Amino acid sequence: MNLASISLIQSSYFFIFLFSIIVLFDVLIRFTSPIKLKIFFLLFVLAIVVSSFCLFIRSVPDQLILIRMICPMIIGTSLVQIFTNLYFVQHKKIANIYLISAYAIYIYLIIYVQIVGYENVFLNFNSISSSPSQVAKSINLPLYLDFFIHVDFIFFNLFCLYYIYNILFKFSFKNIYFKKIQVWTFCFFMVIFSQLILIALSTIFKFPNEFNTYIRIIMGLTLLLIILYRPSFINKNGSKISFGFLFNRNDFSSDIKEVDFNFQFFTNFYYKSKTANIEEFSNIMGVSKEVMFNYIYFTYSMSFDELINKSRVEYFVEIIKDAKFKNYTVEALALEVGFSSRQRFYQPFKKYHGGNPSDLIDILN
Repeated sequence: MNLASISLIQSSYFFIFLFSIIVLFDVLIRFTSPIKLKIFFLLFVLAIVVSSFCLFIRSVPDQLILIRMICPMIIGTSLVQIFTNLYFVQHKKIANIYLISAYAIYIYLIIYVQIVGYENVFLNFNSISSSPSQVAKSINLPLYLDFFIHVDFIFFNLFCLYYIYNILFKFSFKNIYFKKIQVWTFCFFMVIFSQLILIALSTIFKFPNEFNTYIRIIMGLTLLLIILYRPSFINKNGSKISFGFLFNRNDFSSDIKEVDFNFQFFTNFYYKSKTANIEEFSNIMGVSKEVMFNYIYFTYSMSFDELINKSRVEYFVEIIKDAKFKNYTVEALALEVGFSSRQRFYQPFKKYHGGNPSDLIDILN
C-alpha cells in the first residue's frame, strides 16, 4: 500500500473519530429515557470512538489490537441490548446472559494476555490495514478461548437473524411510529449483514487489504449516521414500552374512553393522591397496566409519573390565584397538590413551568 493510500485511510479514521464524538454527544443530550437504553446507545457509539482513534494512531507493530478486539464485542452486545429493549422485552433474560457471557470471555482474554505476555499472543501483527483473515492468523490463543470467542460471534448473529426475521415478517402494525422504526431497524441490520458477507467474501476471494479497509470505514460511518438519524420518538421512549408489540393504538383505544379517563384522573383529582401509581389507577379504570401505559404514552407523549407531576404543577399554578390559599406556604401548597414534600416539588415545577414557585407567588401577590 502506497503512502497516499495510508494517509487517506488515517484521515478517514480521524474523521470517523470526530464524527463519532458528535454522535456521542447527540445521544447524551437528546436521549432522555429509559436510562438503560441510553447507556447501551452510548456504549455502542463509544466503542466506535475508541476503535477509530486506535486505528488512527496505530503504529507498527500494533500495540492496540487488544482494545480493537474488545470494541466489536461491545458494539455487538450493545446492539442486541438496544433491540431487545425496543422490541423483545420478553427475551431480556437470555439477552442479559449473552451480555454477561461476552464480557466474561473478553475480561478473561485481557487477563490471559497479561499473564502470557502481549508479544506471545499477538504474533507479527504489524500491518497498517490487515484483513480479518490476517488478523486471525496473527493471534495465538488457546483453543478453548478461541472457541468461546467464535461462539460469542455466532450468538450475536443468531440474535440478529431472529430479530430481523420477526421485525420484517412477523410484526405488521400499521401506524406511522412502527413504520419509521421498522425502516430504521432494517437499515441497521443491513449494515451488519453486509459487513458479515464482505468478511466471508474477502476470505474466499482474497480482496486487497486496501479494499477491506475502505469497506470497514464506510460501514462505521454508516452505523454512526443511522444512530444520528434515529426516529425522534426513541429519544423519549418510556421505560417499559416495547415497540414491537405495543405500537398498535387499536390495542387500547377501545378499552379506555377519553371521557372516563378525564373524569377519574382530572375531575376526581386522582393526581393529587400521594400514593398515585399506575397499578392502582389501572385497577380503577379496569384495564391492565400495559394498556394504561400505552394510552398515556400515545395520548400525552409522557409516562404516567410525568403526567402526575405535570398535572400537580398545573394545579399549583391554578390554586395560588385563589384567595383561599393566599396565606399558604410553598410547602403547604406542595402538599395540597399532592407532593410528599417541598423538596420533591421543586424539580417538577422547574421542568413543567420554569423558575421558582416562590417567585411566581410573589409576582401574583
